[in-house]
Amino acid sequence: MSGRIEYEVVDMFADGPLTGCALGVVPDAAGLSDEEMAAVAREIGASETAFVLPATTPGVTHRVRVFTPGGESPFGGHSAVGTAAALVRLGRLAAGQLVQQCGERRQPVEADPDGATLTATGPLEVVPFDPVGPAEACGLRPEDVDGTAATAGFGPAFHLLPVRPQALARAALRPEHPVWRGQPDVLLFAWDAATRTARARMFAPGYGMPEDPACASAALALGPWLVRAGLLPATTGSHPYRLRQGVELRRPAILACHVDVVDSRVTGASVSGAVLPGASGRMTLPAPTPAPTTATAPAQPEPTPEERPC
Repeated sequence: MSGRIEYEVVDMFADGPLTGCALGVVPDAAGLSDEEMAAVAREIGASETAFVLPATTPGVTHRVRVFTPGGESPFGGHSAVGTAAALVRLGRLAAGQLVQQCGERRQPVEADPDGATLTATGPLEVVPFDPVGPAEACGLRPEDVDGTAATAGFGPAFHLLPVRPQALARAALRPEHPVWRGQPDVLLFAWDAATRTARARMFAPGYGMPEDPACASAALALGPWLVRAGLLPATTGSHPYRLRQGVELRRPAILACHVDVVDSRVTGASVSGAVLPGASGRMTLPAPTPAPTTATAPAQPEPTPEERPC
């Protein structure tokens, strides 16, 4: 495909203009090749760019492929919030309940022009892990840990590591640490019980993001951890909590969440956030490169025995 495409840049979970997590959105990506999507994502330079394609499955309102500057992501989780709100604001979809498809995954999203709510359902396990190595990989000491470290997630499992509040500002990614060879991420967080708010920092070198200003998928995973730790009720109901993230990157973000519990069992969670328009424009794509042609050499006479090499 050659010519021009339109694109948007939106700020998800924003706390004001130019805050939160920037997302590129290409509202009409039909006809783009894999190479062109990858090139556009590198040009936009956001942590993720969503390429919107026509739905091909019943019950789906839109389909996306999601690229980071380093390649395609199979998940498309938290980008569903920014994509849905952008499509509603542009008049491509009606406000209300939408269903995004990314690969084989479907993500229910309720969206209006100003924001969206992503819902995840299904059982999941909260599995403890040794926090010493991951803490060191974030520049922290064992005594900075303040609770049980565990993995959890509705889809990809995130490594959740509770720390003391004063440790968050001191945290710094150590990209050379061997823990990152087998572990892509760590969500550091300090819990404030009075406000039901986690101050958080997400280091994710395994996903090509040294630090992420807002991660909805990790925010969803935190709900079951909070219930298991006794920091949110295990009674039947929908229990609210918040994440405050991105402050150290000067991209403050607010993620408003609920975790759903039935008879002490977590059945799902949701995360909501504001989505603000940041930029829009048109991008010129290069003309396709013609496939190389191979010239056919003229036929040569069969050499005589005397002409053949030894």
